[in-house]
Amino acid sequence: MTEYQDELYFAVKIVKEAINITEWFQKRGFRIYTKKDKSKVTTADFASQLYLNSMLRNEFEDDEVLAEEKELKLLDKKAKKSISRCFDDLGISQLKDYEETFIYCGKSSTRKWTVDPIDGTPGYQKSLSYAIGLGLMNKNEFEIAVIGIPNYKSQSHVIFIAEKTQGAKASYGGNNFEKIKVSNKSDLSKASLCQSLHYDLPWVSQFADDVNIDKSNRIKLDSMAKFCLIADGSYDLYIKPIMGYEAPSWDFGPGDLLVREAGGMVTDLDEELLQYEGEKCILRAPGIITTNKYLHEEVAHIIRDKYFSIHVE
Repeated sequence: MTEYQDELYFAVKIVKEAINITEWFQKRGFRIYTKKDKSKVTTADFASQLYLNSMLRNEFEDDEVLAEEKELKLLDKKAKKSISRCFDDLGISQLKDYEETFIYCGKSSTRKWTVDPIDGTPGYQKSLSYAIGLGLMNKNEFEIAVIGIPNYKSQSHVIFIAEKTQGAKASYGGNNFEKIKVSNKSDLSKASLCQSLHYDLPWVSQFADDVNIDKSNRIKLDSMAKFCLIADGSYDLYIKPIMGYEAPSWDFGPGDLLVREAGGMVTDLDEELLQYEGEKCILRAPGIITTNKYLHEEVAHIIRDKYFSIHVE
């Protein structure tokens, strides 16, 4: 029995149910809201977060919870009504207090759960790739990660899991968990590349052109599914530009741990490991490189030499 086996088992269970919730809204329809930062959020995001928060509160009452959605005023009567209908249809217990559960953050603790109720909301709105991600940090280090993807590679749902020092596994289509590992490709010109569909910058495609990565070996999609594609060896490289030097922990922490436990590497553009401070993922350079480790140094050097002068002494 591993140190976080109970937490991992529980996280898998509730991520599976959260997928049922988000897929219910895919079939029945959802409302779209605009947040203060102009990004979009849906009724399904609200429902998934409400469920995950409530389950974490009931099971781990002494833990802190860091969830993505915080704009309580968007959780209107119409949203609550459709969420209640969803929970009834799925046999999920109704919530006593929507508002309290939505913004629930638990007690201040060294143990912090990160909750991404729908990662890749733009893709979700178009019935494309999206993910649901849970992570558990202890003293600002991710200890476990669970990522659920309903339509992984346009196929059936997949659950990816990782525990620090215990490796990474995946359950494809409801089958038993099996160990996964990154690819062993070392020829950059023959590598396959993941890019962000909605949050990319032109220099990433220019990089791919410059190192002769064939366009047939490139894929653009939303969500932390890109980390999963690297972790199970389906792709070799993922480059993520970031505006600034901070990002939300829930966006990158679970995928970071998954890839590293599958044998890969995740760093910022300056080859520094990602650092976490509560809700913040701290970067020394504005972007993230994720590889099978064999390509990492070459990719990082090319990016620094051709596109950025970012090294900090």
